[in-house]
Amino acid sequence: MPLPVPNLDTKRFDELIDEARRLIPRYAPEWTNHNLPDPGITFIELFAWLAEMQIYYLNQIPEKNYLKYLNLLGVKPKPATPAKVDLTFSSDKLVTILKGTRVVTKSQEKNITFELDEDIDVLPVELKKVVIYSNYKFTVVDIEKDSMQRGTFYYAFGRNAEAGSQLYLGFNEDINSILNGVDNFKITFSLFENDLPPVGTHGDGKPEVYPSVELKWEYRGEGEWKPLRIEDDQTNNLTKSGKVTFLTKGIIMEKYSPVEGKGEFYWIRCGVIKQGYEIPPRITTIQLNTISATEGITVKAETPGKSSGLPEQIFSIKNKPILYKSQKVYVDSQAWEEVDDFDASTPNDNHYVLNRANGEVIFGNGIRGRIPTKGAEIKIDYRYGGGEEGNVPAEVNWQLSNNMEDIEGIKNLFPATGGKEEESIDEAKFRARKELKAPYRAVTSEDFQTIAKATPGIRVARAGVQILPKENKVKVAVVPYSLYERPIPSEGFKRTVCEHLDKHRLITTQIEVIEPEYVKVSVTASVKIKPQNSPELVRKRVEEALNTFLHPLKGGPDGNGWQFGREVYKSEVYEVIEKIDGVDGVVDLSLSKGGNINELTLVYPGRHRIEIALSQTVCKEESIRG
Repeated sequence: MPLPVPNLDTKRFDELIDEARRLIPRYAPEWTNHNLPDPGITFIELFAWLAEMQIYYLNQIPEKNYLKYLNLLGVKPKPATPAKVDLTFSSDKLVTILKGTRVVTKSQEKNITFELDEDIDVLPVELKKVVIYSNYKFTVVDIEKDSMQRGTFYYAFGRNAEAGSQLYLGFNEDINSILNGVDNFKITFSLFENDLPPVGTHGDGKPEVYPSVELKWEYRGEGEWKPLRIEDDQTNNLTKSGKVTFLTKGIIMEKYSPVEGKGEFYWIRCGVIKQGYEIPPRITTIQLNTISATEGITVKAETPGKSSGLPEQIFSIKNKPILYKSQKVYVDSQAWEEVDDFDASTPNDNHYVLNRANGEVIFGNGIRGRIPTKGAEIKIDYRYGGGEEGNVPAEVNWQLSNNMEDIEGIKNLFPATGGKEEESIDEAKFRARKELKAPYRAVTSEDFQTIAKATPGIRVARAGVQILPKENKVKVAVVPYSLYERPIPSEGFKRTVCEHLDKHRLITTQIEVIEPEYVKVSVTASVKIKPQNSPELVRKRVEEALNTFLHPLKGGPDGNGWQFGREVYKSEVYEVIEKIDGVDGVVDLSLSKGGNINELTLVYPGRHRIEIALSQTVCKEESIRG
């Protein structure tokens, strides 16, 4: 589809003349004759004509020029990306499904094809019981209810996830004979994150997160708990959704019941050895026999033709768009290399350019890029697909392309995500402007704050900076996004931020990432309420409003969190209380602070004392003279 012709400037001849005439009194006040016969006006008309022609030429900048300009800035339009989805299989016997197997669903009467990202062993095992041990007591979770549909969750290790907390998973089948036939066993954990902001991103930086929490996985066998070996943990110690893969060789489990009267099952458990969660894991679902699949179809050894030996040959591919980095082009069985363009190619370079959207392979002209030998056979392996149509909703119908009879069902509890259309030139230009404004070198306090809050893979809610010039040192206090009243970063959290800042600091600058200093602020107030209002209800409203106003993450005058080093003023507290429904006025108010406030200090709410004074209605008798 051709791009619209851009208008770099929309001014025309008459507009240029009018603008120039308006500027005459400012720059040449002695020039008073602005009529057409004046020679100066003639020159203005001449230059307006030349300017209009120049604007016309500027508006003819072609698409390839924009691509070059963007490339100089390190920006390329993003190609179409495929959607991903987690599929759960069920079977009454052990079935192995290979990587690349196609599964098909329908969206708006069109078949959407996904391919499995890896092999999966579908096991006839079900999770029947979940038990949580926290605060010295056991809690049995009702997993029969579909909590995911209701948007609810349960805490994996209790609300505080303290050391010693345990998560027990009970299976009811004879799991020993099943696990002996496979090398590993996968469990997929889906965590509730609907009320959380997205994790930080900073350009193309990849997350390098160091969790502070330490977990220990065990299984019950031979009358004791034995270590369960982990092959891969995508959840990073249950800090995000993903799969945990366990090695099953040599495992012999036995039936056991951690809670009396709740039945015996085959158990594995996960215990908190060292606490350190910023956000305690909140589980929506635990799934077995679940694997990720990516939208798209793989094509092997397609032959679009043979070389004619002429320069700048173009070969069309049957299917499009071609997914990014999925293709391999062979000329007489020799792999050639993809490049963005032939500008840096020499006559001996085996280079080609790929137009993904149009499905075209373009070869060089012999000066910029080698010409394939006449008669050489061109072959290509690739995947095609991508786009928003792959973002299918949850709980749709699926079918395996090879119709395996032993698979009883396929379902996706969550919708497919990540499918995007190819980025347009205008979208790439907008992204380029945005990225140019983002700091990538930490010099000023604002740079350190912005880069710290953008640390990939974690949620940094606030950052305070203190610059110590004499020591050539910068202290950065970080506040994690947390559900606690006083969010405290763990050691792993601080290390993650510190290593990210280290990549962007000046070479001589020392960085120290610390936790913020918290000062407790309590309010004592005497509040007069309006008639016909409940004193207890109004008191509760006042306390809730004060706790929200003084909250380090969601408080402050603008409701976006308290600023580092900012004092709390009585006038603001008066205003907060007087806005509450049922309050007639504030009779008296005082603030109590638990310390001094400096540039790395945040406030948090303490215990407030709210006295309620009832409004009195005074009736005044008036004598009536008759």
